[in-house]
Amino acid sequence: MIKLIATDMDGTFLNSDKQFDKEFIDIFYEMKKQNIKFAIASGNQYYRLYQKFIPLSEQMYFVAENGGYIAAGAKELYSNIIKPEHVKLIRNVLQDNQRVVLVVCGKKGAYVLKEHFSLRNEVKKYYCNYSFVNSFDEVDDDIIKIAVYDYKQKAYEIFEEIKDQFPSELRIVTSGNEWVDIQNKDAHKGIGIQFLQMIYDINKDECMAFGDQMNDYEMLQQVKYGCAMANAVEPIKNIAYEVIQSNDEQGVLQKIKDVLKNNGKY
Repeated sequence: MIKLIATDMDGTFLNSDKQFDKEFIDIFYEMKKQNIKFAIASGNQYYRLYQKFIPLSEQMYFVAENGGYIAAGAKELYSNIIKPEHVKLIRNVLQDNQRVVLVVCGKKGAYVLKEHFSLRNEVKKYYCNYSFVNSFDEVDDDIIKIAVYDYKQKAYEIFEEIKDQFPSELRIVTSGNEWVDIQNKDAHKGIGIQFLQMIYDINKDECMAFGDQMNDYEMLQQVKYGCAMANAVEPIKNIAYEVIQSNDEQGVLQKIKDVLKNNGKY
């Protein structure tokens, strides 16, 4: 029996217009009836995710910032903070690179330098609690993630350029074509799912997850039924239990409906 379903957002649960089918509301309440917990596992900011699912948010789980922040509704369950010296190192390596923009993501909000104010519409897609600052030195927050936006929209090139410049305690992963995420090595979606499995006594065989990008890799390995979208990158398809319809075909909702029709059995 499936007891926990987790899904990535962009390229997975959301279509190319960043929307999900409103049929999800009925599907969500049917999951509740069948005692299936539902989690959003995303590189996006927690506040942005919570806002997007109101009024259902209080009944959902959030593995936000790639597992750096976990919540049950509005209640924080766990956070994974980057050491201040590592935050400084990341800044020193990247902030003079004219090709990229840094978004410093903390528990209170996200921070971008004022010189990049023209990027505000892109920032709004993933963050709702954010501010533009004169310097990152004025930020008073616990930092969970540093997101690196690539103006050329070839994030894999930035990844290759910086991957050997940081200590082994840090993890660098692409998150779509435009973004590279830098966090603690033990902060990823797989750890987030493992945390929920532990506190609610759910085993891997009772879990399903959906993803499309490399920041979903560990999550799909942490469940038995790891589903890759038809539009997923090849490494994700290679480890998936099954490849399903694309995000624009609402593959996630179609698969969840199949599970619900079968009374929680895959």
